Amino acid sequence: MSSALYDAYEHLITHMVPGPNSISYFIPLLLLPIALLVPPSVLSKSQLSLLFLPPIHACFLHSCLFGGGLDVISSDTVIWCTVLIGLQDVRETYKRIRLVENPELPAGTTARSTRDNKTLDRFPNQLSTWEEPYPRTLSARIIWVLDLLPSIRLSGWKIGDLAHDSSQPPTPLTRRAYLRHATLIASTSFLLLDTAAFLARHDSYFTDRSVPISSPYPSALSTSANHSALPNVLFPLLTLPPYVLRPLIIATHIYAVMTLGGALATTPLLVLPTPFSPHLYPMFFGPFSSVMDRGLRGLWGTWWHQTMRYQNSMPGRALAQYLGLRPGGRGDYTLRTISAFGLSGWIHMGLVPPEPLGGVDAWKVRMAVGVFFWVQVLGFAVEVAVRDLVRRMGQGTGGKEERWSKIARRVGMLLWVLGWLCGTLPLLGWAGKELGYFGVYPLPVSLWMRVAEGKWSTWGG
Repeated sequence: MSSALYDAYEHLITHMVPGPNSISYFIPLLLLPIALLVPPSVLSKSQLSLLFLPPIHACFLHSCLFGGGLDVISSDTVIWCTVLIGLQDVRETYKRIRLVENPELPAGTTARSTRDNKTLDRFPNQLSTWEEPYPRTLSARIIWVLDLLPSIRLSGWKIGDLAHDSSQPPTPLTRRAYLRHATLIASTSFLLLDTAAFLARHDSYFTDRSVPISSPYPSALSTSANHSALPNVLFPLLTLPPYVLRPLIIATHIYAVMTLGGALATTPLLVLPTPFSPHLYPMFFGPFSSVMDRGLRGLWGTWWHQTMRYQNSMPGRALAQYLGLRPGGRGDYTLRTISAFGLSGWIHMGLVPPEPLGGVDAWKVRMAVGVFFWVQVLGFAVEVAVRDLVRRMGQGTGGKEERWSKIARRVGMLLWVLGWLCGTLPLLGWAGKELGYFGVYPLPVSLWMRVAEGKWSTWGG
């Protein structure tokens, strides 16, 4: 039995989803909290880095070589370790923001109360905040460190970065408002994912490697509304060119899987006490209006989830500081952007197993995934250059002209982002097709299959 389970696990991590295949995979996860529990009076930042980072990086390299390549968790872990131990002086600059109902200084800490009128406005019902620096006692440090390690977005933390710290702590929702929001997101995401999966199920582009993205729709889809495999309400989508609709299907898949999974995973956690409930943390995605206002910069910098933003941009920030570049200046922004997308591409390459079931070269698929992220830097450069050119040309100052100018600019931004994604998302589409992602219906039941084929189930035949 154990041999069968081992063989099944080996098949899973080799051909489907990369995962741990040696003890070296787990050692960095143990060394990171140990390192952060050592107070600066015992080891300085440089001494901590010299003692802990070499074995952490060595374990990462060993796990990659032994496991057959990159994987998401170990890649993300080694970056997080490098940031918290080597690039940031966490023990001296980070402060944990605690929400408390009866603000009293915790024993054994040097926390400072930040209660003021603004705080009370943002945190009603007698909630106040404390900024808790690195604690002096071991018991308090354990709680402090264990709270920091999973806080990849650094929500509820002051880190010495004005752009980040000015938005901390995030304004919370009530539990009831969070539940309403999560229910709306889950319902919308279910419908979007069902729509995207249903369209992909009937389009041979998503399962046949020989079909290019610009090829005509299959005849089963596009004959007529009365004879199409699609419900009549979906048939108008086929008026979009294939090289537009197919990237939109890819994007909808990615977005809906993330938002539906996030809503379903966090909603049960509302039963947790105040410091840990998800209603105190920012939403997974920001406002979509930022895409129309700032184009690709709004898409990736505000609307899309910011799970890896700070850890991936920290190396760029550290390099900018070393070079003496002005914080928030063009050089600093450029280095942060290159760092963020460079490392994001590297991490997401870890989604590709060492030996994909389709027989395709794993590194070809990894490079397609990586290039999608890396080329976004070029999109940022084009967008900023055009923005600067438009600013130099000047615009009208009349009230009515300003309103129409804003509308035109937002529409233009939206079309620019759509065009850019139509040109770059096929990289992820090709990777997903090679890995067989589109061959499996992501939902157990489908509204559209019920309408079109008379059955709810997608997995049971």
